[in-house]
Amino acid sequence: MAFYTGTDGRLLIEGENAAKVINWSFTSSSEVLQTTTLSDRDRTGVPGIRSSSGSCSLFYYDVDPKTTSTNSASKLLNKIIKSGGSDGQGAEAERVRLELRVITGALSRVIICDAWITSANLTMSIGEVLSCDITFELDGAPSSVRI
Repeated sequence: MAFYTGTDGRLLIEGENAAKVINWSFTSSSEVLQTTTLSDRDRTGVPGIRSSSGSCSLFYYDVDPKTTSTNSASKLLNKIIKSGGSDGQGAEAERVRLELRVITGALSRVIICDAWITSANLTMSIGEVLSCDITFELDGAPSSVRI
């Protein structure tokens, strides 16, 4: 019996391994449309609209100019937080491709999806590292699922 731990998890942002990931989560739910009629004794239904969402937390840091790594938190923040132009309006938010992975040896479980960042929260506290909490909502169904 194999259990998976946080060290088996990965988050890829637009195909690049996200650095300094604290955690990620994924939720999928489906509505049930009622088909019960007046003569029925028990409730019946059919599948309705499915929706999926998730979240991740990343440490925010300065990139070492000697490496090729990027600040993943900054990449996600820039998808939703936009500065305003002369009319006071920022540019539209951007969609992002995410890959949520669990990797152990040759086995890889993955959910690949296009998502909209719905919320971004930067947290700075005494005695803590600057972190960024992101929530996202899928745009359509995942393009790949192997779980």
